[in-house]
Amino acid sequence: MDDYIDVKINVFEHTGQHAQIRKSLTVTNLIEEILKEFDDIGVNASEKYTLLLKGVDRPLNPALTMEQLDIQPQDEFTLGYAQQTIRQMLDPEHYATLREETTGKVFDIQWHPAVIGRPSTEVNHNIMLAVNMQLIPTGMTISRRHAQINYSNGKYYIEALSENNPTFINGKEVPFNNEREIRNGDRIMLGQHKVSMVFEARAIPGSSGRASSQQQRPPSQPVQRQAPASVSQPISQPVSQPATPVSQGDGSATRVGVGDLRTAKLIIERCTNIPIIGQIIELTSFPFILGRSTPILSSESDVSRQHAQIDLNPTNGQYTIVDIHSTNGVTLNGVKIDPDTPYEIVPGTKIGMGHFVLMRFEI
Repeated sequence: MDDYIDVKINVFEHTGQHAQIRKSLTVTNLIEEILKEFDDIGVNASEKYTLLLKGVDRPLNPALTMEQLDIQPQDEFTLGYAQQTIRQMLDPEHYATLREETTGKVFDIQWHPAVIGRPSTEVNHNIMLAVNMQLIPTGMTISRRHAQINYSNGKYYIEALSENNPTFINGKEVPFNNEREIRNGDRIMLGQHKVSMVFEARAIPGSSGRASSQQQRPPSQPVQRQAPASVSQPISQPVSQPATPVSQGDGSATRVGVGDLRTAKLIIERCTNIPIIGQIIELTSFPFILGRSTPILSSESDVSRQHAQIDLNPTNGQYTIVDIHSTNGVTLNGVKIDPDTPYEIVPGTKIGMGHFVLMRFEI
């Protein structure tokens, strides 16, 4: 057994996997062996992955053997993606959504490429993840990197990323590593169980929503397009004008039921729990308390249990937010507000809680 070494291998969420590997095995060979053990990543796509040795920042040379790298017993490897794509934020008028048909859960597409899949221990993957299928009851049947939505020249495309777990658009399978144009109302089905999601895009100024017949590509033809630029815009741009407090009136609170809402929501743009970035907090009744008592924010230690309160005036439709004596404060568009004072919020307002959490208010 002198020709073998006992090591540990971290494959996304499958951490601490013990393995005996040959000293003569190259890094490429080892990646190929790892991929064979997991059916939700492409077996024949080893060049898309890289192997890191714990304590070493640079990926290991794929041509070198374990012996040449002087790998020792109990050394620890981590499998990751070879190329790190930088996400580009979409302009608000180009935002889209995917609605899962069984649960009705809506996922916002606010950047591209927007990955559809499940979280992993790989940070860069989680940053790209826009549709977290782990939040769907049947989502564990979906691959970690199942598909992604791309945007180019006013059009949306879906690209199949999983070789062994299919992606369909309107009942037609998208070949692995190929993409197809998607339009409003198109039905995307994922995996062998065909988890069904409906795509909806905001209308683009000057267009009628769907492309004209002259512009449409036949569904069976692959799409050729230029790769997007590699530089993304920052998520939020603080403004210089402070928020304006509004009159409290008689101070009485009015509870407004869900039937009175105009789909008010908060979209998480930044937090410490990366997999929930892009998820939505629906404002289902008023007053609405935000804080660690809100389930999706329960792991944010910088946020108070009852941090802020959002209200709606049913008479004039005005939304306001109050800092209810939180420990680390509330900001609106980067400007800190005073406690116990209601400030108006409008669609697009950036709400910060503590040092890490940033949300965007939308109606």
